[in-house]
Amino acid sequence: MTLALGVWRTTFELYPAAQSFNKPVIDRLEVIERAFPSPQAELLSGILFGSQQNLDYEWKNKMNLAGVRHVTAVSGANIILLAQVLVWLGVALGLYRQWAALSAAFLIWGYIFMIGWPPSAVRAGIMASLLLIAGALGRPNRTQRAVVLAGAIMLAFNPRLLLFDAGFQLSFLATFGLIYLAPLLRDWLASKRGFLQTGNLAEFLAINFSAWIFTLPLSVYYFGYFSPMSIAANLFITPVVPLIMISGFLLLIVGSIWQPLAIAFAWPLNLPLNYFLQITDWFSPAALAYWQFYFSGSILAVCYFGLIFWTWRWQKSRPFI
Repeated sequence: MTLALGVWRTTFELYPAAQSFNKPVIDRLEVIERAFPSPQAELLSGILFGSQQNLDYEWKNKMNLAGVRHVTAVSGANIILLAQVLVWLGVALGLYRQWAALSAAFLIWGYIFMIGWPPSAVRAGIMASLLLIAGALGRPNRTQRAVVLAGAIMLAFNPRLLLFDAGFQLSFLATFGLIYLAPLLRDWLASKRGFLQTGNLAEFLAINFSAWIFTLPLSVYYFGYFSPMSIAANLFITPVVPLIMISGFLLLIVGSIWQPLAIAFAWPLNLPLNYFLQITDWFSPAALAYWQFYFSGSILAVCYFGLIFWTWRWQKSRPFI
């Protein structure tokens, strides 16, 4: 069953037919191809670089049906999410939050360098850095202002970003999800399930799911697929994406030094990659192709109005605010 909601929908194409990379990036793609079999190599290349031309049609179709193909695009949302997970990891390892935030900013720019400085990643890196620095200073109000200011400056240089750049839109939505929704989810999870306070697991889950919730309507709008099972698929897959990105980043560094060491390092990374593929396979039976949702810009606006209103009401209902 295909449901079309609204009367207008953009013809925006999020996936380019082919992507061009410079020589250093091509060398890093070859490190991945030598270290992993197919389709794990193509999946990791897609998550790290947005390179999808080598991913076969069967897996592209499965990811569409499961509603997880957005993960294989280098979007700002992934980079914003990675930045916050790196902070969580640093705190979990015993660093002060300020040092964890500064370390995360350094690693984010290292990652952007490794994937060849794509413009969408650079813009997301700027927003992530502002988010991290303001968080390290312990001033959430300044975080909001800094992100809005960064967006305004980017739009002043290129107004087309607002309407035609999905990476810019997704990174902004993920950022606001992390600013406004993540603290609410973290406190709710910690209060409902006490064991999630161990190792700051509540914060880790809140970071992942708040970014996903705020980008979900726009992802459905652009990608065209939303099966009833895609929510479950994303709930299972979203938490492992930062792990794959961090491990893949380390593998590229190791592979740049000595390729045989990268092959040995790839063995544990196969576990989350295989997990990703297995979840995709489970949640992409052909029958789900009949449950596709296409909706217009007006329906998208209604979705975000409802999401913002729900978040605002939740904030207002907190007894300690």
